[in-house]
Amino acid sequence: MEPLSPPTVQQPEESVSPKQPEAPVAPKKKWPKEAVTLLRTTQQHHVQLSMMADQKANMLIGATFVVFTLAIGQGANEAFSLPLLILAGTAFAAAGFGALAVLPQTGTPASGQRNWLFFGNFSELDADSFYDKLVDSHLSDQDEVYRAMSLDIHQMGMVLANKKYRYLGLAYRVFLIGLTLTFAVYVLEKLAGPLL
Repeated sequence: MEPLSPPTVQQPEESVSPKQPEAPVAPKKKWPKEAVTLLRTTQQHHVQLSMMADQKANMLIGATFVVFTLAIGQGANEAFSLPLLILAGTAFAAAGFGALAVLPQTGTPASGQRNWLFFGNFSELDADSFYDKLVDSHLSDQDEVYRAMSLDIHQMGMVLANKKYRYLGLAYRVFLIGLTLTFAVYVLEKLAGPLL
């Protein structure tokens, strides 16, 4: 008697297909040497624009508080005057908009994308965690460095456009409208008598 051999399991035939080439790896972007200069120059330009907005807002706040103080002082010494009320009210409103323009903004922007180069985002971390986060997210390769710089520039630009210059423009407009309206009402009262 012949020894029993284990049953053979027939393997399904593998479909023979030509070997698929692996997906090509996208080559790293070749950044020109001038890319860093462009990003740094843009970043410095945004910082200068921010400083200019702060200086303009501070000048306006100072001027409006002088006008507001004089109007209130003048109003306390005399009878009620509509031009003084208009001047004091618009000066106070302009100072408020100027203060909003220079009010620091911290925290994560509405987009939810954290900028680890901004102190408002990394100040909650200890030094080692900050280092690890920065190295892992931004310093791993050249593309990530440029991405971090671009994100920083974009967020600075958003603050300038949506906050600083918006409120600064409102502050100057309110102040100019107040001065113009005060003058017009003053002239009208001189010609026609008190309006109130």
